[in-house]
This record gives sequence, structure tokens and C-alpha cells, in this order.
Amino acid sequence: MPSPAVDRDALVELLDENADVIVAIIDSFLDDCPNYVKAIREAVENEDPETLKQEAHGLKGAAGSLRAEPASEAAQVLEEIGHSGDFSEAETALDTLGKEIDRLKDDLRALRSEYRDEPDNT
Repeated sequence: MPSPAVDRDALVELLDENADVIVAIIDSFLDDCPNYVKAIREAVENEDPETLKQEAHGLKGAAGSLRAEPASEAAQVLEEIGHSGDFSEAETALDTLGKEIDRLKDDLRALRSEYRDEPDNT
């Protein structure tokens, strides 16, 4: 069984169980994520190591800040490919990233829906 796409408990704790912040952070990631993935995909297609390093590093950090280790680790593999300049495993790494991002987005949407409907406790 694969590890969870996001450590929900750690993320909720990190954000002090603040529903507004949780929803805002998730929405921000879901808005930004397609841009990262598109740029990473184009960098792989063009064998552009600099762009790959930069975009994969950004996605790694964004996923890591959400306590989404599998997606963060998948992005790190692509960042390392950018550092090495060896694109022989890039398509496989890109496929893995896509699967992890899909799992992450599903989990984040589920988590967001739980917190979006909560009453404001302030």
C-alpha cells in the first residue's frame, strides 16, 4: 500500500486547524500546481536542465510545505535530473510525478471540502 499523498494530520496541525488558512493554502497549491507541472513537462521535452531544476525545486517545496512527501520526492527526482543533465530517466520520473500529483490533488480536494463547510469558530 503506498504512503498517503498528504500527511493530513501534520498539515492540519501546522496550520493550527484554521479552516480558512487550510482552504486558502490548498486553493493556492491547486492553482499553482498545473503551471509547475506544465513547465516541468516542457523542460523534459526540451531537455532544458535549468528550467527543470528551477520548476521541480519549486514544486518540491510547495508539495513539501503541504506535508505531501510522495509528490515532493517525485519532484526531487526531476530536480536531480536537471542537476545531472541526464534525461534518460526523465519520462519515467515525469510519469511518477504525474501520478503523485493526481493523488495529492484528490486528497487535497477532499481535505478542502471537509474544512470549507466547517463553521467559523472564532
